[in-house]
Amino acid sequence: MSDKNVVSLESDINFKALFESVPGLYLVLLPDFNIVAVSNAYADATMTKREEVTGKHLFEVFPDNPDDITADGVSNLRASLNAVLKSKTAHSMAVQKYDIRRPDGTFEERFWSAVNKPVLNSNNKVAYIIHRVEDVTEFIRLQKEKTANDKIADDLRLRSLEMETEIITRSKEIQKLNEVLEEKVIERTTQLESIAKDILDYKFALDESSIVAVTDQKGIIQHVNKNFCKISKYREDELLGQDHRIVNSGYHSKDFIRNIWVTIANGKIWKGELKNKAKDGTFYWVDTTIVPFLNEQGKPYQYLAIRADITQRKIAEQRVIKLNEELEEKVTERTLELTQALEREKEMNEMKSRFVSMASHEFRTPLSAVLSSVSLVEKYSAPENHEKRIKHIDRIKSSVRNLTDILNDFLSLDKLGEGKVEVENETFNLPEFLHDVMEVMDGMLKKKNQIIIFNHTGDNEIIQDKKILRNVMHNLLSNAIKYSPEEKSIHLIAEVNNDYVCISVQDEGIGIPVEEQKHLFDKFFRAKNAVNIQGTGLGLNIVKKYLELLNGNISFSSVPEKGTTFKVEFPRNNN
Repeated sequence: MSDKNVVSLESDINFKALFESVPGLYLVLLPDFNIVAVSNAYADATMTKREEVTGKHLFEVFPDNPDDITADGVSNLRASLNAVLKSKTAHSMAVQKYDIRRPDGTFEERFWSAVNKPVLNSNNKVAYIIHRVEDVTEFIRLQKEKTANDKIADDLRLRSLEMETEIITRSKEIQKLNEVLEEKVIERTTQLESIAKDILDYKFALDESSIVAVTDQKGIIQHVNKNFCKISKYREDELLGQDHRIVNSGYHSKDFIRNIWVTIANGKIWKGELKNKAKDGTFYWVDTTIVPFLNEQGKPYQYLAIRADITQRKIAEQRVIKLNEELEEKVTERTLELTQALEREKEMNEMKSRFVSMASHEFRTPLSAVLSSVSLVEKYSAPENHEKRIKHIDRIKSSVRNLTDILNDFLSLDKLGEGKVEVENETFNLPEFLHDVMEVMDGMLKKKNQIIIFNHTGDNEIIQDKKILRNVMHNLLSNAIKYSPEEKSIHLIAEVNNDYVCISVQDEGIGIPVEEQKHLFDKFFRAKNAVNIQGTGLGLNIVKKYLELLNGNISFSSVPEKGTTFKVEFPRNNN
């Protein structure tokens, strides 16, 4: 506890009122000569008010008379006060001429007899100086104006005797007051000793329960307790003289550390959590409170850091955060799966609806053709009707083929949607493979010179899924045949380089309207100029999905009434 606090406790009792009411002229000064107490008599004698001088410097309130070039009251009084501070004993001054400033700013001549006495604290240091004075101005004036008048001489002698008596009386009063004050000092010393014991007990409890460090204003470590050494794994002699960078883990940003210093340098307490690094390289977390100790100017001269080990709590918190992230990922993944399932269900419902609508037309037409052709074949059993019978048999075959294509499209779409199509790569000759596909497509070619013109450049062998590629080419070539006039040719162009395979199917058919080209790969999409041509609207959607399995892609260009070119690209080696 500081000396200031001791005085503040003593000022709470009636000694303040007692001091202010004593008949003598007294000032109480701090060692820096600031005024802390004034007796009423002193204020009256010096024409001042207590509230105007308390807290101010002695020589600011009572300067030398600027009009008296010989004035030396300030220097003489300062010398006496310094002597008291140095010797820690009382000092009596000779009678001094020390003029007093009137309220209007002018100075009045005064003479004083002064005694300065120290008051020591429990550490034997000067806590206060009691400045006692006697106004002897009138006495000095009377001596100067002494005449032969006996009455005046008698009055002077009488006044001198009265003054001596008053001085003796006041001295006794001061002595009694000093005795009371000394008793209070002894009492306060006993209290301070008790407080010191309490502080030691608190320190013991703090050292046993917390991690403690004390640094100077520059952050240099001056004291650490055993808990600090235990958690940091440094010896005490390794820590003293260092700053806290010795346990800096590098985890916190420069702005974070800067904020700590700005806070405590401004005299404020900082609280937070810090991640530090021990001598063996392991990390630990501490809940930290840093308290700045301030000097009389309000500036920090020391810092006390009190910490608690929270490493296990931080580990548990981190474990929870990992678990939470995993749970969030699983929830997100499951939500995505459910969303995709709902989308697939929605697509399937839409597909079923479209299928019913499409099947009512696409299935009914070929079935009707089959039924009618079967009836006519029965009628054309005679040999002379052979050509008519062959015609209707071809018609039946074509209708069955169309029904097969429709069913194949739906089966392929279902397998692709459920991820049941597995890629089985094999090495094969691409030109031979495309020739085989063309032979299968010959039965679909229209008469009147509709042909497929094939051209191949580059290497022959590739490694891909032969079955999937066959479905892709069958679909593209059948579309080119369906949407091209009988007299127009279809061009099949294949190119194999070191890394990729490129196959183009070009027709000279009806083309695709520009405004509908963006929907070309949608399920069940049929361009408005193709509604009278048999088809499900699923083929190109299936082709696109097949090519994704081959790690490839499909693109197209089309001009209405001039034709369409589809281009597929995929890796030469899909292993």
